Amino acid sequence: MGAMAEREATTVEVLSEGWVHQESLKAGPTSMDAVDGTNLPVADAIALEGVVEEQPPSMEETLPVHVISKIINKVKDARDLANCMATSKTLHESVQHVKSLSLLCRKRYYDLARERFPVRRPYCLFSDDDGDDETGSDDSDDSEEEEDDIMCEWSAITALRAEHGVGPPTNAISSSSKQLPVHVSFKNACLNMLRHVKKVEQLRIEVDMEMQANMFEKEEIHMVDFWLSEPMFVRKWVSLCSHTLRHLTVVDYGQQAIMRQSPIVRVLSETCKNLQHLELRNMYLDTNDLEVLPKVQSLTLRCIKMTDKSLTDINNAMPGLITLALVSVFGVQEARLSSQNLQVLCLGLSTSARTVDLDLPSCTKLQLKMTCPDSLRVHAPKLAYVAVCMEKRDNAVVEFDNVHNLKELLFGASHFQTLSKLMRTNPNLEKIFLDVPCMALGEDGNWEGVLDQIPRNLPDIEALKESCPVLQTLSVGPGLWHSMEEAFISNQQLALFLFLCNYTTAIEFVIL
Repeated sequence: MGAMAEREATTVEVLSEGWVHQESLKAGPTSMDAVDGTNLPVADAIALEGVVEEQPPSMEETLPVHVISKIINKVKDARDLANCMATSKTLHESVQHVKSLSLLCRKRYYDLARERFPVRRPYCLFSDDDGDDETGSDDSDDSEEEEDDIMCEWSAITALRAEHGVGPPTNAISSSSKQLPVHVSFKNACLNMLRHVKKVEQLRIEVDMEMQANMFEKEEIHMVDFWLSEPMFVRKWVSLCSHTLRHLTVVDYGQQAIMRQSPIVRVLSETCKNLQHLELRNMYLDTNDLEVLPKVQSLTLRCIKMTDKSLTDINNAMPGLITLALVSVFGVQEARLSSQNLQVLCLGLSTSARTVDLDLPSCTKLQLKMTCPDSLRVHAPKLAYVAVCMEKRDNAVVEFDNVHNLKELLFGASHFQTLSKLMRTNPNLEKIFLDVPCMALGEDGNWEGVLDQIPRNLPDIEALKESCPVLQTLSVGPGLWHSMEEAFISNQQLALFLFLCNYTTAIEFVIL
């Protein structure tokens, strides 16, 4: 007995929290129940060999389902959502109900695609290597399509196993297909993600700025692998979210998209009747045969090529528009807008239009940034804020009909006839910004010099004093300030400087 008393035995301590703890204790008799936290001798602990250690509760078990759903809805990036789906069954189910989704095509996806499938020169009828090139191209397309199909199947298997709480199969990918995830096309990745998300309301599909800055290659315009507004691709993903989609942004890859017409607006008008906000960039739009989109309130088109009648087609298809922004839009010849609901309009045309006719009785904010058309007519009696960056041509007709309630005016031009008319008909102007567009700025916004071909005229200061008695703020841009300096040095124009000196107490003078 003495030998047994001196011998140490390993014991198991079972705590009330459910954890199992081992330590060396002196062996001795005990009669208390182990569940109460007492120590059991080794002889009795053998019966507990089958006990499995309990894990601490996970987030999914601790938080209510509606809280997890709110957290997941804060995650918008598709890559993060995909990681959540692979974590657990609960998160996988929560991802299916996210309302906002962002699918971003990064530059490295493009580099991987071109490494695997290099850009080929276009097919030529008189080339000696026609047969080889055509065959090689078909083989590449077939192999890419086969890889995409394999990856779609792989994604479906992984998702199915996740639904049942099983991790991804470790030996399901053969040695020849271990690198397949690197080469899956961006379009298929978008479709796979949208198949899992059941009720997406906000969708953004975008090519990032780094990829947009790629050096232009003539062969690139013959590729369509990153053409996001491709008709077949658009119809596929629209069919997956058309009934719930409310906000949509698509930023296409300009090098492939700008040369091909896309019916994306027509497809949306046929199926997305709940769409409210739409933004499209870097595309060539086909707007024929549009159906009515009654709920669209906001439309933004940036770096878009259009046909002669596209603006008229959009105006007829979206009668409920409240905000319309056209920035760097090409190809519009007839810009005729008539809307009872439109309140904010930004009209930025990069090509010269023949006619611009705006009948907007509810419009309060208007920006015109374009080459002066042959005929410009604006009828907007509620207009309060106007920005005009437009050189008036000698024979052009510019009319602001029934515009008498302006409060703020931004005017950038080297000829001020239109400015004088607006000042005479709007005595309640409180803020005016004036500039002459003679400063050359780089893409980064840095100053690069003075454009000598732009006339540097000065506005009529006496007319400004008489027409705007309640003027509070006069802002002068860098181009106009440069023109004032030149006039001052040559002693030809001192009136503007004298005006500023005499009225500094009444007017807040801002140099931008």
